[in-house]
Amino acid sequence: MDHSIILAPVKQQKKFDDKMRKHKSQLLKRSLSSDSLSISQTISKYAKTVITTDKVSPIDIHEYFFNERPFCNTKILINSQIIYVDKASLAAASPVLCEQLQCKQENEPLKFDDINLNDLLEMLQFIYPIFDPEINDKNITALIELSHRFRFDVLKHACQYYVFKHLTTVRRVLGKCSACGDFNNDNIQKQFINEHDLIEFRNRTCLDASDEICLLCRWLKIYYYDDNSLTIKNAIITILNQCSVNSIEKVINSINMDDKLKCFIYKERARYLEKIIIK
Repeated sequence: MDHSIILAPVKQQKKFDDKMRKHKSQLLKRSLSSDSLSISQTISKYAKTVITTDKVSPIDIHEYFFNERPFCNTKILINSQIIYVDKASLAAASPVLCEQLQCKQENEPLKFDDINLNDLLEMLQFIYPIFDPEINDKNITALIELSHRFRFDVLKHACQYYVFKHLTTVRRVLGKCSACGDFNNDNIQKQFINEHDLIEFRNRTCLDASDEICLLCRWLKIYYYDDNSLTIKNAIITILNQCSVNSIEKVINSINMDDKLKCFIYKERARYLEKIIIK
């Protein structure tokens, strides 16, 4: 018997099966390639959207704290306004708040009538990691006061860094107690020395010193009693020593400074003047 005649149909069937496998494989590759391209285009389109879209809108701090949220388990009552917070976050940030939370009744809110609402919200942003807060010229003084009041060390150190950096930008005071012979315009020099002190910064800009003196005195009210802020205290006094008595007195009388701190400022200024006279 001729076996080749019997095997012929088998070989033909095998060839046909091989062709079908190749054809299916090609179809599958095309399908996968098409799907990959579609997915790639979708991802690319999404990526472009993400890239061209601005950052996620910041969370509205008033909406966040004025509305009760899941896991909020206590309240702060400040000037008739209720803020919803959680004990764990407050207690971890501040030993003062931790103690107050432990002492209060279960459903009783923490009460603060002597704190500005927006100032407290500024501080809370540094406690809750959901926010991305920053220290700036507008909130620095309030943050210094609150961080010391509540012994919020992380914020205290951040404020110290900001203050020290700011103090290094002050070059000198142009006034009755400072040499200002190189001030460019004699008429401007006489006008301001008779009426105002000027603060000159490292970038050579000059501003009326009254706002800066007020800022420095408010900072000194806090740092004078902080043993860990000797460098900042000395830097502030170095600037205030160069200011006129009239400028200092106006500020001291407006910010309710205690007698001990007043005496310290005037004594340091007297020492500064003595050194100038001796020289």
